[in-house]
Amino acid sequence: MNDDDMLITQWSSLARVHRRIEACMERHLHRQLGLDVREFYALRTPSEGVRAGTGLLYLNDLANGVGLSQSATSRLVTRLQDRGLITTHASVRDRRSVEIELTAVAHHVLRLGSPILRQAIEEVVRQLGDEETDNDLLRYLCGGAHDNVIAHAHPADSVAAH
Repeated sequence: MNDDDMLITQWSSLARVHRRIEACMERHLHRQLGLDVREFYALRTPSEGVRAGTGLLYLNDLANGVGLSQSATSRLVTRLQDRGLITTHASVRDRRSVEIELTAVAHHVLRLGSPILRQAIEEVVRQLGDEETDNDLLRYLCGGAHDNVIAHAHPADSVAAH
C-alpha cells in the first residue's frame, strides 16, 4: 500500500470511529439529559472559545465552534433559549453582535454531561478493543490517564502496552 492509500485508510478508520463515538454520545445525552450532541457542544463552546472565561460568546463564534451555518446556529440558539439554558443580548462592544451567556441550569447540565460523554467514549473504546483496533488509536482516544480502559479492552496486551 502506498503512502497516499495508507493515509486515506487511516483517515477512513478514524472517521468511522468518530461516527461511532458520536452516535453513542448522542444516545446517552438524549436518554439522560434530553440533549443532542450539537446542543451539548454549544453549551461547552463558551468555556472553550476565543473569549474563554468571560462566560460570553458571540453568535458567529458559536457557529464556528459547533460547525453549523449561521441559520442553523440561530435555530440552535432558539432551542437552547426556550429550554432556559442560555440567554442572549446585544453586545456592549458592538451593538450589531449578539452575545450568548450560559444560565445556571446550563452549567449544571455541563457538570452532568461530561461524565456521560466519558462513559460513551469508554463504551465505544471497549467495543473497539474487542474488535482488535489499533492500540495507538485507543490510547489517543482515552488519553494517557485512561490506560485502564485500554487494559480492559485488550487484557492480554495490557502489560505490554504500558
